[in-house]
Amino acid sequence: MRNMKLLYFPGCSLKNFAQSYEKSAIAVAKELGIELVELNRWNCCGVVYGLASDSFAHYVGAFRDLIRAQQQVNETGNEYLVALCSMCYQVLSSLNYRLSIDREALDRLNRFMDDEEDYLGTIQVEHFLKILADLVGFDKIKTKVKRDLSELKIAPYYGCMLVRPKEIAIDDPEDPTIMEKLIEAVGAEPVSYPFRTECCGSYNVVVNKDVIKERTKKILGPLIKKNVDAVITVCPLCKFNLEQGLKLARDELGQSNIKILYFTELLALAIGLDDTIDKEALESLKVKIKEKNDS
Repeated sequence: MRNMKLLYFPGCSLKNFAQSYEKSAIAVAKELGIELVELNRWNCCGVVYGLASDSFAHYVGAFRDLIRAQQQVNETGNEYLVALCSMCYQVLSSLNYRLSIDREALDRLNRFMDDEEDYLGTIQVEHFLKILADLVGFDKIKTKVKRDLSELKIAPYYGCMLVRPKEIAIDDPEDPTIMEKLIEAVGAEPVSYPFRTECCGSYNVVVNKDVIKERTKKILGPLIKKNVDAVITVCPLCKFNLEQGLKLARDELGQSNIKILYFTELLALAIGLDDTIDKEALESLKVKIKEKNDS
């Protein structure tokens, strides 16, 4: 695959507090022969997918984004719409799946959006991680690695949105391995643990931080005992909650040097795209690599 263009939905978080996620993803994609073309006039997807069958007003944001993608496919020559944030992916993909099996819902939303062109249901929503696995391939990623990460112990954290529900999951909901394969591809050591698909606590960070504290203790506690160097995630909210949880649970977990970073930042570290990585995480991991190589 060479010089492939893919429509890209950034979502709100990546334009605000998760800028290193977008920056590293775009740079990594370019290195792997993909140009991520930002979706024109995108809007918030709605953040959480409405589960009520008649909650059509809740779908308007995501539906409009699918229409925008349909309007822009001539620019890329394919019908992919790529998301990075797992919550954005879950909302867009869940709606797209429902519209593919529920013609009445598709017709109703099209009638509601009377000043927009009809959505035909042809857009293929994918997560960037799935694009790397299926369109790029882990073998190609291995050829791009420039930094030796063999001394790093990395744990994947999937969270709940990327592998649930099963209809739109990018991997096995109970035992996903796609991030472990990515970690192996960049030469680091993947660390298995039982809580990698547990919920981080989501928006309880706003109303009940004790939930985040307890979730973090459950998820990261075993990894700290295993001296894991970093945890990679696919979700800005998961990253935020785990980092906050580490601070809240410091008395129970102790002072930990474990870093939480996006999977695209791990790729950027391996490929040598250092200027796209969060500076604090970059310096910490470079120190860890040096210390382990010197020991």
